[in-house]
Amino acid sequence: MSVPEERPHGRAPVPLRCPRCGATVASEQDWCLECGAPARTRLAPTPNWRLPLAALATVVVVAGLALAIAFVALTKDDGKVRSATVTSAPAQPDEQTTAAPPPSTATPGSTATPAG
Repeated sequence: MSVPEERPHGRAPVPLRCPRCGATVASEQDWCLECGAPARTRLAPTPNWRLPLAALATVVVVAGLALAIAFVALTKDDGKVRSATVTSAPAQPDEQTTAAPPPSTATPGSTATPAG
């Protein structure tokens, strides 16, 4: 009688093939050595950025609209112009010119001769 070979518990390892090129991948390999595709590694999908970008665009549009409305409200020109009224004191004659006669051109110490 022959003694049956002892097998470890579980199934025998199935040779793995690369999903892209079909090359044989060893049991300790995670990536295909022929084409570089992931054999055992699961790649996570890229995150979906549509919703966050749409929310950001909405916030920017609403803020821009609010800024435009505030600008128009603050710079509103309704066509009415108020005239500036300036009140000033009535002009008074200069006291120095009316109180004193104009200075003479004669210098002290000179003798003036009558014209005649």
